[in-house]
Amino acid sequence: MTRKSTATVALTMAASCSSLMGAYHFLLPSMLHWGAFLKKVPEPIPWALFSINFFFSFLLLAGGILTFVTLRALRRSAHPDRGILFAMAGFWLANALYQVFIPMPLPARMWPLHVVLLGFAALTLLAYVVSLLATREP
Repeated sequence: MTRKSTATVALTMAASCSSLMGAYHFLLPSMLHWGAFLKKVPEPIPWALFSINFFFSFLLLAGGILTFVTLRALRRSAHPDRGILFAMAGFWLANALYQVFIPMPLPARMWPLHVVLLGFAALTLLAYVVSLLATREP
């Protein structure tokens, strides 16, 4: 496998994972009925929670889309901007470390979700690292 094809596969995976996770997070508040749990707190708290989720979702989706833009540049034989790749790798590294050191409080029966979410973060981080390695100057 050539460096360009390695980068193409890694970037496709990284962009897809980031974009899908960003899009999924837009749906979380309604899927998990966040509003039902926030009835007895001051109004600014639900507003802040929903806005933080919205902006997080937007930024993650934008990072995924910009990763697709990087992939497009690579396919056109242009030198891809690796800045977004470093930023997104940093995001997924921080995500994985946060999950390791401050795991999400879940009921015992849902422990596999810890493995799935950490695995997703690690796999996406790996895709960004591989793409960075494959797109570096020889």
